[in-house]
Amino acid sequence: MNEETGAPEPSEKAARAKLRRSVERLGWKWINRETVAVPCERELLLGARTLLVRGGVSITIPEPSDEAAGRAAADAIVGPTMELFAHTMEHTAKKILSRPDDVECMHVFERGSFFTALEDARRALTQTYQALENRRLDDRVEAELGLSFYLEGYTTQARTFEYFVGPTNSGKTHAAIEALCAAERGVYLAPLRLLALEVYERLNELGTPASLVTGEERIVQPEAQHVSATVEMLDLSREHDVAVIDEVQMLEDAQRGWAWTLAITAVRATRVLLCGSEEGLRAAKRLVSRVGGALSVRRFERKNPLRIAPPITLADLRRGDALVGFSRNAVVELQGEVGRRGFTSAAIYGSLSPLVRRREAERFRTGAADVLVATDAIGLGLNLPIRRIVFATLEKFDGIEERVLTPQEIRQIAGRAGRYGIHEEGLVTALDRRHFGLLKRCIERHDVAVTDGPIWISPTDDHLRRLSGIIGTNRVGRLLQFFQERVLREADIGLRIADLSDTIEVANVLEFTEGFLDLPLEVRCTYSRAPVSTRGPGLAVLAQWGVQHARDGVVDGFELMLDGGSRDRLLAYEDRSRLATLYLWLAQRFPDVYRNHADIAAVRERIDDDIHAALLARGAHRKSAKRTSGEVRRKTRPRRAPPGRRR
Repeated sequence: MNEETGAPEPSEKAARAKLRRSVERLGWKWINRETVAVPCERELLLGARTLLVRGGVSITIPEPSDEAAGRAAADAIVGPTMELFAHTMEHTAKKILSRPDDVECMHVFERGSFFTALEDARRALTQTYQALENRRLDDRVEAELGLSFYLEGYTTQARTFEYFVGPTNSGKTHAAIEALCAAERGVYLAPLRLLALEVYERLNELGTPASLVTGEERIVQPEAQHVSATVEMLDLSREHDVAVIDEVQMLEDAQRGWAWTLAITAVRATRVLLCGSEEGLRAAKRLVSRVGGALSVRRFERKNPLRIAPPITLADLRRGDALVGFSRNAVVELQGEVGRRGFTSAAIYGSLSPLVRRREAERFRTGAADVLVATDAIGLGLNLPIRRIVFATLEKFDGIEERVLTPQEIRQIAGRAGRYGIHEEGLVTALDRRHFGLLKRCIERHDVAVTDGPIWISPTDDHLRRLSGIIGTNRVGRLLQFFQERVLREADIGLRIADLSDTIEVANVLEFTEGFLDLPLEVRCTYSRAPVSTRGPGLAVLAQWGVQHARDGVVDGFELMLDGGSRDRLLAYEDRSRLATLYLWLAQRFPDVYRNHADIAAVRERIDDDIHAALLARGAHRKSAKRTSGEVRRKTRPRRAPPGRRR
């Protein structure tokens, strides 16, 4: 080494070059004057699997620099590492796999570094074990839960299926109810509590004693052989001569379609009458054929014409119009606009309780309110004397995105115009001229989309209990998540698990509260299906009640007795009404725990009175108020000084 420059002497440089050439001839990779990477290959047998790992191992250049010396140096490093790796993977396999790995396969891992390749092998083999165990678990779930035969497993009773198909105002439901009245025993299943109540009253008025069963109330007539119920409340143990299942196009709804699937599949009735639109016919045929039945079709035509009218402005509203928006805020805003134009109004939207919706509908039905302002809640079967449907918009937020209404949704709402026997025709129009073309096409050209959508199903408590034993957890949220993501993997069976995202969120929130997991699995399943919004105060209150249930065995609902302050009194009333409804829903299922159902029912009635009073005030005639305020403004406006007198 040159002491002045620090550079190697020519003889040292030549020796290093010679050494580099010699190690490279051996196939080693030169790293620096002291270190080389020696190619290394190891084969390892783990159960039925063979692993081949290739890569370079860094060693100090041996003396002598020959193949045997390099191999020995690499072995000294790799040998202990491979023993540790084999032990680790055997332990991993035992931890992940329920029984030994029996898949014969060669896995090859090659990298520049042997140890990088070995780490790749560790990760890949761990994932392989997990995938293998998942497949085994999925196969066991499929075999033991039998969801491939979900539809076929409910009843073998001989049944006839008939589909009464037609648009709104065609008399299909009327014809089905006539058949129901003629039967000795029967059930009517509705999509909404309000519609179930309407049919319950109608049956009793026709001299057919009937009971009412909804999620939060039961009115049982001791002598009644007929029941009007919401579709989710079908009693699978009760036998009927005739079952009427309404709004069957809901079969294709990803969130609630499972209830129609279950009703059609499992109802114990000799004659099953399905009522729905043309869009639901294809899904109904597919489902009935799956359970070995044949579907006869009876078609109904609209009894009076439905006509498109030119776009209007709010100034063109008339008595008997229904103005349709798609959110509570839109309804509140539109109600204000309607009032400023001199009309009284009634309001119907989803967050109102059924009782208030009924009162508002009655105000419009009797003429006490000039105009109805509503969301698409009026689209499912409510019978109202609407002269003209006016769409404020054709766009809605569906919980995921803002989108344009489908043709089926437009027709479902528009068809509520022109109640037969009251109006000679139904009129449909829009406020926005940009939407008029789409509205016209949807009404005048009834092209039914040809789809082969899935048949939606939902796990029962029994499914969750059996799955709990298979996968080793009793957390409802985890079980539901497993169903959503892992059950029914095969697309060709045509079934899909309904959207359980809200139910999973409710279950997870509840099961992370103190003591709730101490409740039996079936009880926690019921809580997870409670009708509560995942937004707003409801979920927190439900969790609090769940804790009280687990800890004390009694839930008094004291929170509902308190009238909390709020800037928006109507919104506060609506929140309390929903909580009261939730309490009554739980009281139907746990009467010994939710003991104050009579008091809470009285509280809800008072709250609903408050809501109705607030809506009455909001929908009152405002023309005079507007004129008065204008007069006040004119009186108080400063007068301008005449020219020449300005200061």
